[in-house]
Amino acid sequence: MEERLDKCVLVAVDGSERCLQAVSRFASFLRGRKDCCFVLLHCVQQNLLLYPGELWDAETSLRIAKDTQEKICRSITEPCRKALRETHFAEEQVETVCCFDSLDPGMDILRTAERHKIRTIAVGRRGLTPAENLLLGSVSSRVAQYAEHRTVWVMDPEAPSSGKVLVAVEGRPECRALTYYVNEWIAPASGLAYTILHILPPLPPALWDDGHILDAEERDERRVWRKGWETETRRHVDQFMDEARHALILQGIPESAIETRVVTARRGIAQDLLAEIERGDYEAVLIGKRSFKERKPFLMGSHANKLLHNARKVHLCLVEAP
Repeated sequence: MEERLDKCVLVAVDGSERCLQAVSRFASFLRGRKDCCFVLLHCVQQNLLLYPGELWDAETSLRIAKDTQEKICRSITEPCRKALRETHFAEEQVETVCCFDSLDPGMDILRTAERHKIRTIAVGRRGLTPAENLLLGSVSSRVAQYAEHRTVWVMDPEAPSSGKVLVAVEGRPECRALTYYVNEWIAPASGLAYTILHILPPLPPALWDDGHILDAEERDERRVWRKGWETETRRHVDQFMDEARHALILQGIPESAIETRVVTARRGIAQDLLAEIERGDYEAVLIGKRSFKERKPFLMGSHANKLLHNARKVHLCLVEAP
């Protein structure tokens, strides 16, 4: 593929059956679009062992090892190429890249994305590891946390083919970033339905905790302040939610396929989002991944991070947002 299309996804594959299923499901979600391409990347982890008597011929040993790695890479990427073709992507839309002698697949994925100037990365929720949960330090977790200025999809082989997309927004700048990404990357895929959801955070402590028992006058004053805060917060949220809705309509998405919802947090924003994902039968969920500060990953307690580690049976998209 000498000249790539603008919308290109770096898809990291590991040879597991779950990863192959995840690639197939993710490709089906994109609905066989003609304006995007895939770069399939496999990182061959190499533990080169030279036995006694081979040290004198180290160059030959290395060359043979590389040939073996190439065969391993082809055997893993070819089934994924076939899966993409079966979901109506053309041969010229798929490219294969191998990373040899990989010591850290997560960082090699990021370096490959940087080298090929690819802005979107897709990784499997888990691959060869038998662990049930996504562990800290796993390839998926490292890529999601350290992919600076890049969007990361965490593909799940058990994501339903429901065509339902949840866009979870926290504020105006993030809402605009997510809406832009939906318009550019997802809206061209037909037949999808969108839910734009904002969960109102609980009242700030200043509106309910004074450190002492309020008298009648103070309680009345507190009620006025609280009502004003709730009214102003809801007005602000309604504005950017309406902006998002109209932006999707202008992209050609039918008005009937867009739902906006504003709800109040019950157990906590992250827990409420996970509950919504579990009962909503969504095929994909988009949430903002806060910008890096001082070259550090997003906070361990952030909503994006909690979804990364706990969301199941859904393609999770972490969008770089301000």
